[in-house]
Amino acid sequence: MSQKERTKPFVVIELEPYLQDFLFHEFGQPRNHDGIVVSGTHDIGRMIQALVTVSDKPRKQPLGDHPVTLYLPIQSWNHALFEENFIYIPEWKQHQLRLYIEASFRIKVREYFLAGHQKGYRQDHIIRAFLEAYNIKHNALSYDQLKQLDYRNRRKITREIAADINNAVPK
Repeated sequence: MSQKERTKPFVVIELEPYLQDFLFHEFGQPRNHDGIVVSGTHDIGRMIQALVTVSDKPRKQPLGDHPVTLYLPIQSWNHALFEENFIYIPEWKQHQLRLYIEASFRIKVREYFLAGHQKGYRQDHIIRAFLEAYNIKHNALSYDQLKQLDYRNRRKITREIAADINNAVPK
């Protein structure tokens, strides 16, 4: 194990390009890095650290179409593990991680749209601003997909308002 590997432990996972862009933004890094430096103070970073598996032998995992390297922070509780063992995230845990990142992404989209609608911006402008802010390539996540997410979120809010009003009206 080289000195560089010892100071920068990493795992490689499969992740859709738009979710990679989302992680680069969430961890505050430019897209030109060779990987994402994970922060232990961020919720997604904590989840990634929780899913890391330790082995005494190197594990060979096939790389998919969209691999991304995640550089893990060295902390007081994990530095010995990283120096003396091999680390990886098994496929079933990667699936769990992808679900968590996708859910975090959807929550961020909802918050972004709610803020944009409250400020009076049109849906078209909000979508373009979101794609620009998160540096998401237009082919990775289409305009229509974001529009559909916004539509579903607004429809859900409308149903909740209707249910709340119906409960308040005397029968």
